[in-house]
Amino acid sequence: MTDSITKEAARRSDEKARREQQLVRRFVAGDESAFDEIVAEQQQRVTGLAYRLLGWKADVEDVVQEVFLAVFGHLGRFRFESSLNTWITTITVNKCRSWRRKHLLKIKLLQYEAQKPVLAVPRADQGMVDAETSSRVRQTLSNLPGRYREVVILHYLEGIEISKIAKVLNLTRNAVDVRLSRARAQLKAKLADLIQEK
Repeated sequence: MTDSITKEAARRSDEKARREQQLVRRFVAGDESAFDEIVAEQQQRVTGLAYRLLGWKADVEDVVQEVFLAVFGHLGRFRFESSLNTWITTITVNKCRSWRRKHLLKIKLLQYEAQKPVLAVPRADQGMVDAETSSRVRQTLSNLPGRYREVVILHYLEGIEISKIAKVLNLTRNAVDVRLSRARAQLKAKLADLIQEK
């Protein structure tokens, strides 16, 4: 039973790799509809990943557009050293990092001009416990240092294996494990009261 499941997974992986190669070859040959197919297959996943990496910010559409512009510009040089999925994930992570750097600079400039920190406006609907809890978890996750937030989102929310995360982030597997461990410790400390309630 396990062998048949493993063989089926390998067969699907091979089919996916062949399809990716066909799409890239069609694009390189001048068939831009192949790019449209890539976007159609990847857009929802890329949008979800960017949304999480950016801490649930509103500029996701702009970042996703930048991701696919980069894919379009570099697809002809794609060499299948990883899956297309992993390659696009790497581009998404890099574009989100770039956006965060620009956004952080903008916030610091605004804070400097105002000479006071920007405070979040508290929500009025305190009765919605689940929404509040969810909002608090999202906020805590978005406040993690970027290097920790990335591994948590890629592993726990995107379901990507640690070895693939290492490839996407250009890290060793051990470095990913360390970042995950530190991220979990920070989340546990900041959400201790929620964990105790469970």
